[in-house]
Amino acid sequence: MKKTVMLIDDEVDFCYFLKKNLELTGEFAVETSNDGEDGIRKIKLHHPDVILLDIMMPGLSGPDVAAELKNDESTRNIPVVFSTAIIQEQEINQKKNVIGGWHYIAKPIEMDKLLVLLRQLTK
Repeated sequence: MKKTVMLIDDEVDFCYFLKKNLELTGEFAVETSNDGEDGIRKIKLHHPDVILLDIMMPGLSGPDVAAELKNDESTRNIPVVFSTAIIQEQEINQKKNVIGGWHYIAKPIEMDKLLVLLRQLTK
């Protein structure tokens, strides 16, 4: 059975290509959103298995979205992975992909690393 990923990122092309690459594995179905408020609405509608969330977005930032999800009983247990260009890959590796209790992956995203992380979080 496919696992559902909710991808929230304001870069439309990034969402398009990452969605295609994840779906090509045959393991994931991907819903996308290009802003935080719409992303929250879709998360509550679809209840994904994992959320891939950009940190810096106009309007609600990734941390704002994550905080709202953690405050809602129906969404607080969905794993969140922040995707970011502001933290370097070596910084993330030193912290074992977790900073401040949140999972992170550096942009540009390496698909093999993302797949390992998504598989771990959706067991």
